[in-house]
Amino acid sequence: MSYKIPFVNYPLQYRNLEEEISKAIKDVLNRGDLILRKDVEEFEKNLASFLGVKYAVGVNSCTDAMILSLKAAGIKEEDEVITVSHTFFATIEAIVHCGAKPILIDVNEDFLMDADKIEKAITPKTRAIMPVHLNGRVCGMDKIMEIAEKNNLIIIEAVDRRDRIYKKR
Repeated sequence: MSYKIPFVNYPLQYRNLEEEISKAIKDVLNRGDLILRKDVEEFEKNLASFLGVKYAVGVNSCTDAMILSLKAAGIKEEDEVITVSHTFFATIEAIVHCGAKPILIDVNEDFLMDADKIEKAITPKTRAIMPVHLNGRVCGMDKIMEIAEKNNLIIIEAVDRRDRIYKKR
């Protein structure tokens, strides 16, 4: 199975937004609001409203988002987190940073997590599943959610540059 993945044309995107981007940067610099000020607060409020949640937290990277999501979910030493073997190292780094053990499962022909292999990887120490979506393709979340619910596991999912934590209450 082969996929043609087009590269993003960043120069064109910038040219299309150059005036708006330059104005925003100039405004921030003129106010001296460089770190955790009005713009971040406004972004977090707007994002929370868009997602229909009470709070949202802006962070500097997906790595930090994964670490904070794992910590917010209570992942700690001795815990196991199931993720996919075909992923960027930051996924594993975030799990290890929390003191947990990454449990890697294989991929399907589409290079996404093979949900049929998740249940065999679950042990008494398993606390979460971290599916990784790749190149615009989404893992089989219906099956993954079903497995998580059946085994009382948390799902930490990176979606469209935002991380979400799922747990049925």
